[in-house]
Amino acid sequence: MNKYDGIDKCIVDNVRAFAKRLSAKLAFLSLDDFQQELMLAVFKSLQNFSHDISFDHFIRKVLARKSSNLLKYFRRHKEIHSLQYNDNLEIICSDFHFDRMIFIHFLPSKFKLICKLAPNHSAAEIAEILSISRSQIYADLQLLSTFVRSHESSRLDYVSFIGRKFKMKNLSTIETMNTKELSSLEVFDLADLSDQVAKLLSHAKELKEKLDDALNLRFSETVKENLRLENKDTGTTKFIENGFQIIAEVPKKVTWDSQKIEEIIKTIPESHRRDYIKTTYSIDERRYANFSYEYQQLFKPARTVTPGKTKFQIKLPEEA
Repeated sequence: MNKYDGIDKCIVDNVRAFAKRLSAKLAFLSLDDFQQELMLAVFKSLQNFSHDISFDHFIRKVLARKSSNLLKYFRRHKEIHSLQYNDNLEIICSDFHFDRMIFIHFLPSKFKLICKLAPNHSAAEIAEILSISRSQIYADLQLLSTFVRSHESSRLDYVSFIGRKFKMKNLSTIETMNTKELSSLEVFDLADLSDQVAKLLSHAKELKEKLDDALNLRFSETVKENLRLENKDTGTTKFIENGFQIIAEVPKKVTWDSQKIEEIIKTIPESHRRDYIKTTYSIDERRYANFSYEYQQLFKPARTVTPGKTKFQIKLPEEA
């Protein structure tokens, strides 16, 4: 049983009384779960307390309203009674018998994790792992089960529909929140946003490549002709089409034969080499790691290591 040391006895007694009544009507949730939900409701409502009524009467009104809402919610979703949520959550896995992997692939990160944890963990354990209440876990499982059952025979646009159904954070969250606010989001929300940004970048790259190909198909002959008239193969050229100025740049793509350069350098007097050639040296880090200790120590004074910008990926444990 939950202990509420330091909390007003009027609140504790009323919460326990109302939780007991709810537990009798909705036996699939524990007494502790109901106490937690009701206690949260009281704390959220305390700022609205007015001395026009007694404190005990105020608390009872808050708990009565919250209890009524809980009863309405769970009775409206009658399927939850048949699922018998307790320490065995295998029922949630058996629900995913249609296009199971496709469906789970498009779920928000939190729900992906719930699906993967359900066969081997109790509701209480999943709640602890995700740092959310057991009541919230039950509600999430109910949402998953109801959604799957009601759409077994259809083929939905999972990407757009699931985002709305499961209340995923969207990219506008990044635009409207500052960095500190973003950093305080749940890890599963950050995972979803990271995934959305990666998909957006990939999609934007595909669109850019397609558009570049279209522009090249549309204007390449004109560009080649203009450069030919200027006796050039590469460079920038400008022309007008339908009132728009088109600016096309054909860059130089230069490659050098390293072995031939080395042979040619030997023919130039050493006193003149620096005037013509800028030489830079680098060693591939993988090759350096395979050097003998003697050679590593020999090159070490020329090697500087500084940390770059940290890159993050958020994945489920078995995907890492």
